[in-house]
Amino acid sequence: MLYLAAVVVSWLGLAVVGAIQPYVGFLPILLLPAVFITEFYFGRGAATLCIVLCTGGAILLMRGPGSVPEEVHNLSNWAVFPAVAASLLYVMESRRKQQRLGQERLIELSTLLESMPEAVFIFDPAGRLIEVNSAAAAFSGLRREDLLNFPAARLARHLAAQSDEGEPVDFAGLAVTRALRGEAVLNERRIFLPPPEHNRIEAVISGSPMRGPDGEIIGALVVIRDVTELTQLQQRVADTARHLAVGQMAAGIAHDFNNVLDTISQATGVLEIRSDQSPEERKLVLQMIYNAVRRGSEIILRLREYIRGGTGEQVPVDVRKLLEEALELTRPLWRNLRSINVVRELSPVAPVLANAADLRRVFTNLIINAIQAMPEGGTLTIHCEENSGTVAAWVRDTGRGIAPEEQKKIFLPYYTTKPTGTGLGLSGAQKIVLSQHGNISFTSEPGQGSTFRVELPSMAEVPAQVA
Repeated sequence: MLYLAAVVVSWLGLAVVGAIQPYVGFLPILLLPAVFITEFYFGRGAATLCIVLCTGGAILLMRGPGSVPEEVHNLSNWAVFPAVAASLLYVMESRRKQQRLGQERLIELSTLLESMPEAVFIFDPAGRLIEVNSAAAAFSGLRREDLLNFPAARLARHLAAQSDEGEPVDFAGLAVTRALRGEAVLNERRIFLPPPEHNRIEAVISGSPMRGPDGEIIGALVVIRDVTELTQLQQRVADTARHLAVGQMAAGIAHDFNNVLDTISQATGVLEIRSDQSPEERKLVLQMIYNAVRRGSEIILRLREYIRGGTGEQVPVDVRKLLEEALELTRPLWRNLRSINVVRELSPVAPVLANAADLRRVFTNLIINAIQAMPEGGTLTIHCEENSGTVAAWVRDTGRGIAPEEQKKIFLPYYTTKPTGTGLGLSGAQKIVLSQHGNISFTSEPGQGSTFRVELPSMAEVPAQVA
């Protein structure tokens, strides 16, 4: 396109000279504006082509007929000179303005780069450094003058660039190499060990290709942001959150231990009040006490695993069996309450991969909450079923229900409507179910009761024995 434009401008110039030649003589000076205009708008290559075409065309015009008196020819040259000079001045002034604008842009770019706290490196298409800011010089431990013309591979070796896993980054994987191929690199984690101290620096690196007017890649911009302090701060926050979680766990254990002790207390009371029980009945109550003690031991074990950083072993478990165990653990809370009717709807279900102690804790808390929601009596329904690869269990009561303004908050830690509650039962249950790839939800109507539903994915293949 540029050379086609040069041809058009040359033809127009020759046409003008040829058209006025019969009247004023041959005036090749009129071809100079065509060369100036071509060079200004289309570049040096197009201007060179214009000179060649105008020279050839002028030779042909000189051979043509149409001589005029010498006096007329001299006057024409005198009259045309100001126009040509004005054209030259216009082109020169436009070029000066363009240069001033370019210098202003360079100053703005330099000011912008210097104002950036990140290390900025600009590479040419060959992968050599052509510009850096002060932050880049400080990051690399070299002067700006020494960094210029640094090849990308040499700079990577100088900075000891490594991946987030600590492996050296090869040349093809460098951000500048990929950017020069036209790829945008966004916030990739890197580790650097720049001289002279070779201190470990954790950073994120971004690279973008720089394109010219026609879309060709003319360089690459690479930005390195030091996130060492931010990473250390995140680790401290994580440690703080973990300590907070331990505190919450301790509060949750107090909540669960209250339930365990309450079960043992009421079972002991049954033994004292009904001293005439048969051996079978006494054995049943003692079994309840044993189950409660076992559950207390499991709670302590889970806390120890958490403090050690363990997540708890997940094995195939039978949700139906866990519901029955949770119901037995809470039997002293509802057995002597004749106004509470317990309905079991426990269908056989496929095993799920979960932690038995945690899941038992969830079901026990849901049953206790349901009992407490019916101080004047009602129906407690325990249900489990399997449908489309999902095992669903729910606990339903016919108590007072949950007010609409409270329904959005019930899973929040420490939120409770009970005078002696800790607000950790449901929030802990939600964390447990979510950690085992399940979901917990509820429906409630004031005055009609509530249903809490736990859904867990069933296992396609499990061992013969389940917990």
